[in-house]
Amino acid sequence: MHADHFTINVTDLEASMKFYGEVLGLPALPSADMGDHQLYYFDLGGGTMLELIHYDDDFGEAKPHIKTRGIYRHMALSCDDVDALAKKLEAAGMTITCPPGDVPKLRFKNILMEDPNGVEIEFVQRY
Repeated sequence: MHADHFTINVTDLEASMKFYGEVLGLPALPSADMGDHQLYYFDLGGGTMLELIHYDDDFGEAKPHIKTRGIYRHMALSCDDVDALAKKLEAAGMTITCPPGDVPKLRFKNILMEDPNGVEIEFVQRY
């Protein structure tokens, strides 16, 4: 078993497409019009995709605290150089919520940030 896709209901489609496609450089995959919503895909590697959903209706936005129990908190993506990525994200005007730091007990260096939708993403550089 492996992850097939992760889904984000977008609040800002244009900013999301720019962030995932241009800033992170994820390859875009074919999209699909489902009638009342559109699906946009990016390749995360290893057969796993990121799915962005843009609904025609607006049901508001959720913003739970990071310590709220029973929520999906973040997805973690691996990268080769956390420090270089942090600089790139800052230059693109992204919000970094936890700057680059070592986590020796878990044998990685990481950063946490919010995408244009306020979704938390962790980037991990293993060592």
